[in-house]
Amino acid sequence: MTPETYLQLYHSQNPALSDALRAGTAPACPLPAEKFRPCSHRPAPQPSQDCCCKRAMAEALRLLCDPLLAELVDFNTFFFLTDSLTVGGALTVPSPSTTPADNIDSAEASFHRFSPCNNDLLEIDATAYFATPLDDVIALEDVDQLSICALKAVAFDLIDLEDTEENSSAYRRAIRALRRTLDSEGGDTSACGSCAAHCDTHDCCCTSGVLNELSARNLSRVATFTAGPLVLQNLSVLGSLGGALLLGNETLRRFYLVCAETIEALG
Repeated sequence: MTPETYLQLYHSQNPALSDALRAGTAPACPLPAEKFRPCSHRPAPQPSQDCCCKRAMAEALRLLCDPLLAELVDFNTFFFLTDSLTVGGALTVPSPSTTPADNIDSAEASFHRFSPCNNDLLEIDATAYFATPLDDVIALEDVDQLSICALKAVAFDLIDLEDTEENSSAYRRAIRALRRTLDSEGGDTSACGSCAAHCDTHDCCCTSGVLNELSARNLSRVATFTAGPLVLQNLSVLGSLGGALLLGNETLRRFYLVCAETIEALG
């Protein structure tokens, strides 16, 4: 156990995170190649291989490395969406809602870490389903790795503290931690960011209009939209990091990371 891990364990009030730290399965931030010898032989990614959605989702997932946020997140309640699959749970047919809602049937994937020596992969423990609402046919059991390049959306819940006031307080603390990290990372809601030059074939910068619309629609910053088969209704827009939109659902105490380029219809 490294000194950093020991300190994280010492200060942790999240039982699930403490158990994961002891077992060595807690989410880990990827180390730079120069500090991680087994990776030093790997060539650096070429700019032409980059894309806005992949970079944005990777940076957004790294927000979970914030110790204050990690204390509050239940890393066994994740949901991942790709073009073809839902990982961690199936989708339902959504009903019109005036309260924050989604059409995720369950979020039961465990997120462990970025794969060592391969930051394009996430190490998880989950079951994959075909991404069709009301179709709970399993595509693959025992999924243990997921490509960041395929990610279109991610959802995750906070730990259940079994007390309404404590749960509400934890949700507010999580929002403060996310916004503080977004500010320090320079997240914005205006454009595609520094990856623009590498994304000509993806036309990712057309997402700037979507991000601007969702961030400036009204003072309450509430958004309803579809991202492929995922339907999100009346969620709070917390900000964005590059081309990834960050949203919150106080009713479910759930947060969402969504690639802006996957947003199709706005309500």
